[in-house]
Amino acid sequence: MAGKKEKEFRQRMADVAEWVQKLEFPGLTVAEIYSDVFGPCDVMKPTINKFMMNEEDAEKIIQFVQVNLTTMDEDVKARMAEEKKKEAERAMLAARQAAMNGGAAPAEKKKENTKESQPPTDGGDQKGGDDEKKEEGKEEKTDDGEEENDEEQEWDEKFKIPIVDQYMKISPRPLFLFIKDGQVIDELTTASPPLMILMIKNAMSGRKTSEVSGLQQRIAEKRAAREAEQKKKEEEEALAKLRNVPVETLEKQNSETSEAIIAAFKDHQGFAKLSAITTAEIKKRDDDDNAKLAVGIKLAIDKGVLPSDKADPSPVAINVLGKSPDEVTAEIIEKLGDAPSKGCIMTLEGLSGTGKGTTVAKLKEKLPKSTTWSNGDIFRSITLLATKFAEEKKVELDEALKPENLAEFTKMLKFDKFEDDAFDVEIDGLGVKERVSKVNKTLLKSKEVATNIPKVAAVTQGEVIMFVKEALAKMAEAGLTVLVEGRAATLKYIDTPHRFELIMSDENIIGARRAAQRIGASAVASAEDMKEGKTWEILENVCKSMLPKEEISEVKADEAAKEEKPEEKKEGAEEKGEEAKKEDGPAEEAKKEEGEEAKKEEAKEEKKEEAKKEEKKEEAKA
Repeated sequence: MAGKKEKEFRQRMADVAEWVQKLEFPGLTVAEIYSDVFGPCDVMKPTINKFMMNEEDAEKIIQFVQVNLTTMDEDVKARMAEEKKKEAERAMLAARQAAMNGGAAPAEKKKENTKESQPPTDGGDQKGGDDEKKEEGKEEKTDDGEEENDEEQEWDEKFKIPIVDQYMKISPRPLFLFIKDGQVIDELTTASPPLMILMIKNAMSGRKTSEVSGLQQRIAEKRAAREAEQKKKEEEEALAKLRNVPVETLEKQNSETSEAIIAAFKDHQGFAKLSAITTAEIKKRDDDDNAKLAVGIKLAIDKGVLPSDKADPSPVAINVLGKSPDEVTAEIIEKLGDAPSKGCIMTLEGLSGTGKGTTVAKLKEKLPKSTTWSNGDIFRSITLLATKFAEEKKVELDEALKPENLAEFTKMLKFDKFEDDAFDVEIDGLGVKERVSKVNKTLLKSKEVATNIPKVAAVTQGEVIMFVKEALAKMAEAGLTVLVEGRAATLKYIDTPHRFELIMSDENIIGARRAAQRIGASAVASAEDMKEGKTWEILENVCKSMLPKEEISEVKADEAAKEEKPEEKKEGAEEKGEEAKKEDGPAEEAKKEEGEEAKKEEAKEEKKEEAKKEEKKEEAKA
């Protein structure tokens, strides 16, 4: 069930008219002035709500409003444009009426009447007449200029935004104005809840906080310091709880374990460096493997086993950052649509560490009639046949790996349903007749096969791809959903429209996941020695042991630079204290007295707060 929505005491001004109306409020108006650049100061909302709920008849004596300078500016511009439009319409109407009456426009008539009322000039005195005309011209210009200035002033006054106008060109960061009787009493430019409360109380009495005795200011600052200290303590306790990963979580050794370890090492320099190193190692290994695979693919193309004109398909990218395996799985299933109900092939590629194996396992759990596929057993089967051929013909393995021999070995492999109605690969040739499912943990894991498989795999990429391609098609036709995980270079030859690629928008997370897996695996070996809630020390030591020596030294140096020794701080404070005593002398006594007053005032405030709490408890009981 949704929680109860918190009441919003801050009133957002829609336009200038509403703001002007709010300024008529008889009590105190606290106006938050901001713009679209930074937005409102929402961090002060809890303080405002707490004050309004605790203060008796709060809504009668104080109001909180939000004035967006961007909104005000847009409103003024819209009204100006409307006014100019109306003026143009009035001028046009006046011109039409004058034309219909056969006379000049009102403004022109006024000038004519003025000229008629002036005495005629003496035609004999040409010079005097010229001077008079010049004087008339000057007077006309002066009058016109004065009229224009008056009109501009009227225009400015008409569209002036009371109080807010002077803040239109100041920094768009939020600030609070304390307004009473149409006058700004005080300004708050920092997000300080204790200072906000203090300024409200002072402003309600018509006083500016900076002009009040420094006593209240120091009380507010002390209270803010206490609250900051308490917040810091709570954060440290929360971090300690987060860092001590429960033993049962470590023992799971799954994605939950990795996420818990990553959360525990948040902002930890050593883990950040280990993650970066691990990411670089993963990418290098992937690049090396892709380079080797590219050589094998080129060889298959040169032999004519694979087509040379196969276009690179475009898989659907799934960003796994911040998603659980279940969420990634659900996203893929949604995009598959009804394909699994008919039988299909789905390929999944991506960098190592993006969670391909976990995702395939989850898909197999959730999709009916689904199965996974691995090329490993096919490579081992061909390796077994190649070693048998070399042994039987008494030749080197290189001879057995010639293209014509590899083609024959592939023919000795058959993929189909057998008497138990299950798909399997049958090896039939060179004295071997076995089902792969029966010997994949024995004969196919023999020393001869294990030793030679890298060499065989390097030259049989094409043969294996073509065999697998046909096998997958048979299973899909039978109504199965076949899940194939691999690299893009080989998956491109599999015929299917259902292709996905797991990506990580922040590749450092790949290294963080792998580093977390390694730390968890090492730490769980010591799980018997770990007390519940005290696992952090072991996890951190494991992390440091995995870092190169030069990186450990760098981390220690960074930590030392961040934390100044307590003894040095103490010595510095003592030295400053002695100097202050020598310099200040009598001033120190005054400060002590003021400090005593501050303590008394602070004690009073605390008693008031305690009294309020007791009243609320009594009300709750009633």
